[in-house]
Amino acid sequence: MALHLSRNKAYIRLKNSRLFKDSFWALIGNVLNKGLSLLAGIIVARWLGAEEYGEYGMIKNTLIYIAVFSTFGLGFSVTKFIAHHKETDIGKLYLISRAANLISLAFSGIMALLLFIFSESVASYLEMPQTSLTIKFTAIAVVFNSLATVQIAVLAGLKEFKRTARINFQIGLVTFIASICGTYFYGLDGAIMALVITNFANCILNFLLIRKLIRPGDISYHDIIKEVTHLIRFSFPIAIQESTISISFWLGNLLLIKLSDYHQLGLYSAATQWGGIVLYIPGVLQNVMLSHLSTSVAQQGNSKTLLHRMLALNFCMTLIPFIVVAVLSSFIASIYGASYSDLPPVLNICVATAIFNCLIQVYIQEYIAKGRTWILCLIRSIRDILALVLAWILITNISDIDAAILYTTSYLVAAIFCLASLTALNKKINN
Repeated sequence: MALHLSRNKAYIRLKNSRLFKDSFWALIGNVLNKGLSLLAGIIVARWLGAEEYGEYGMIKNTLIYIAVFSTFGLGFSVTKFIAHHKETDIGKLYLISRAANLISLAFSGIMALLLFIFSESVASYLEMPQTSLTIKFTAIAVVFNSLATVQIAVLAGLKEFKRTARINFQIGLVTFIASICGTYFYGLDGAIMALVITNFANCILNFLLIRKLIRPGDISYHDIIKEVTHLIRFSFPIAIQESTISISFWLGNLLLIKLSDYHQLGLYSAATQWGGIVLYIPGVLQNVMLSHLSTSVAQQGNSKTLLHRMLALNFCMTLIPFIVVAVLSSFIASIYGASYSDLPPVLNICVATAIFNCLIQVYIQEYIAKGRTWILCLIRSIRDILALVLAWILITNISDIDAAILYTTSYLVAAIFCLASLTALNKKINN
């Protein structure tokens, strides 16, 4: 009887938990989005083949890395400040949103222009001279991707995860339809154009929702400049670490191409899709975590208890998909086609790395919520440099093991180092 009452109390407490509700809706929307995107990715990979899919992965990753750099760390900063002022000064929400959009548009515009101008040089250096026109289209997606990142951060700070879930489902449908149709009719160029369409649709839907939630206020030019300066100052160390991540992964992909071939990059690109599945929970919940941790800090709550709960949740929810993917790795490889027969070991290492990265994500939100961005920047930069250097050493000195296996192994070692460092330092700071 007592056990039954205890379960009922736990159920009621869980049902009434804002953190649980926000996590649930964020999870539902992204499950639908990731599921449709994964299905489209498998079909695209099968139609293009390992080598051409490696080219697609290189262009897509280049877009992602440039877009991450062009947001200047605003994806985290905006969520923190929106969540903070939502509880203390709701009048500042429009100012923060406006300033963040201006910063994002300025940086992404510059990056897109440079990519457009030097598209032929980039295509030639990537050993894909025939894709220079495609890369020009990719430059357009940089702007949309950057703006969408800031918009998602605003919605996370407002804790509008239920409405965001609907948008994620709609974007999943757009991704699936655009990717299938584009690849079927136009091959590699069509697959890249699908990225542009998807990012544009995401940007428009987010904009329409934010316009309903935040009413425009009377703000002066001086107010905007002051807020822009404040956001840039706080986001600078976050931007540095995101830049090192982007540069590290991009150089790592380039290293695979130069020291091996596009086939190995194709294997790695396919494996990262499934690593993304294991990581989708911390990816989905990172804005939820940052929003609630920032609110807890603003209200001087007990963020330590919240941190432990999030660590336990992320570990449990990533362990199951990790086991499933690891057990079914050979079957997964067969789905992609005969050219992916060497995929299983790469896949297993990649999903194992995701387990450590999911725990790292929790500490990242903790450090940002408490404003310890420079410490976080140092540790993550060391991790990225370590992964890149270790990958170069392994690939150049070991010839009897596939380069993709050595590459993923280097990131596994770096992830373990990063998690151990963040955990030890966090305990020391709290003590």
